[in-house]
Amino acid sequence: MSALLLAALLAAADRPVVVSSLTTPQLIELCQGKDDDPTADFCTGYMLAAFDALSSARQICPSPEKASNLAVTAAARKYLRKKGKKSSAAPAFVVRQGLKDAFPCKAEPKPRPKATAKPTRRRR
Repeated sequence: MSALLLAALLAAADRPVVVSSLTTPQLIELCQGKDDDPTADFCTGYMLAAFDALSSARQICPSPEKASNLAVTAAARKYLRKKGKKSSAAPAFVVRQGLKDAFPCKAEPKPRPKATAKPTRRRR
């Protein structure tokens, strides 16, 4: 019996635990409409809350020029509309990916290899 329980726990360990009564299809339904709809509704609140959480955690890097309430909701709605139906992930993860795509953090530059002196040929 305990071996079965351990096996079940190990199988679930590779997936994050998401406690949400909202499903991705439900969020898609709630977020129908134009991407740049400025209406203050559940969809807009969900997107802006996700944006704030991801910004605070430095998982996204919005610039002041690109990040407005309208730009955030438009980016998240567009991603949700295009890729949400194909996803089996929780809605928070779908929205997170959409915001990461829209407001990526710059990759740190890779260190350049140190220059090494090339051996010179001796002329005879």
